[in-house]
Amino acid sequence: MIATRQVFKAVPALTALQGLQYLIPLLTLPFLMRTLGLERWGEVAQLMALGQLALIVFDYGFHLSATQTAAHRADDPAALAALFGAVTLAKLAVAVLALPLVVIAAIGLLPVRVDDPLLLWALAAAVLQAHDPLWYFLGTQQASKISVLTVALRLAAVGILLIGIRGPGDAWVYFAAQAAAWLGVFGAGLWIVRRQTGFSHRHCVGAVKVLRDGRSIFQLYLGSSSFDYLLPLVLGAVANPIAVGLFVAAEKLARAAASLLSVFRTALFPQMSRLMALAPEEAARLFRWSALRIGGLAAIGSLMLFLLADWLVPLILGPTATAAGPLLRLLSPLPLLITLNSLIGVQWLIPAGRAAALRNIYLGAGCGRLLLCALLAGGLGASGAAWATVLGEVGVLLACLLYLRHHPVRGP
Repeated sequence: MIATRQVFKAVPALTALQGLQYLIPLLTLPFLMRTLGLERWGEVAQLMALGQLALIVFDYGFHLSATQTAAHRADDPAALAALFGAVTLAKLAVAVLALPLVVIAAIGLLPVRVDDPLLLWALAAAVLQAHDPLWYFLGTQQASKISVLTVALRLAAVGILLIGIRGPGDAWVYFAAQAAAWLGVFGAGLWIVRRQTGFSHRHCVGAVKVLRDGRSIFQLYLGSSSFDYLLPLVLGAVANPIAVGLFVAAEKLARAAASLLSVFRTALFPQMSRLMALAPEEAARLFRWSALRIGGLAAIGSLMLFLLADWLVPLILGPTATAAGPLLRLLSPLPLLITLNSLIGVQWLIPAGRAAALRNIYLGAGCGRLLLCALLAGGLGASGAAWATVLGEVGVLLACLLYLRHHPVRGP
């Protein structure tokens, strides 16, 4: 099947990128927890969560909506140049409008001041990461052209933080290194896009249209992902920074396991978007083929996490994080649940034009997750947040299946 071959063509580059996204935290977590101390690390983890929330807003879901549009325009350089300019301008406009609100939220929720270097560098890193041009290369089936440079720059950032962080007062170096890496990625991507499409500043128009066109996917992305990063903030409000640090460490391990398969899901999305519009029956075959294989691998990953949790935590995170072992066991279903939810939602419902329904499902499950965390974490600490996370993903899966039972997808 041609579509299957196209999916696997993108896998090597995406494996490097996605693996790096989770490998870097796993490599640096033991160092940060030891050098900063558990309490300072907990504060940094809360700011990381806030930065990821800001990234969701700054990106505006363009990593999905712009990828989908680029896949439809892959053979038209002029249209791609116009799309790149519109998306870049739209992201800048969103960042300018949203930054004051993010700063107010940070000051209100976290123990930081407006002039704190830690806050300023965290926000700079979020703004620059939002301009990652990977969406363009995914939509045009060229992921390998940006992956090598991205890997190199992010590994260089690791070297900078390992050299630059010597105590709790140097925590800002972590975010500064990430900001520098993402600035380099954007610059390299811009250079390639200019060579391929003739892009120039004259193409930076049309932001309102792409914002309007991508609104439903942004709402979906906001509803599906923001709760992942709100949870540590809620936990910090009802527990202590140490509980936040342990929970974030365990959750990163669980999500790293899920990310090993996300490369297949990322490579699958442009193909599913194209086929759902042109050949729905072939899209259905590709979906079934992918769901059986990727879902099976995810189930194995969850089982391995459950069995090896107490051994993996000290091995990867060091003895400082030993208390995160039981949390990782609680979170072990995440690889399977995240994979199934992504396959059903992103790969099937979005290409079929059901983004609004999926958004509502994620919003409802996310609100329930935060409520559970607030109720459970006061007495159970980080374990309460872990239970809330797993039950939230279960809620999404059940709601998606119930929706498809009553509203089956039979075509575009």
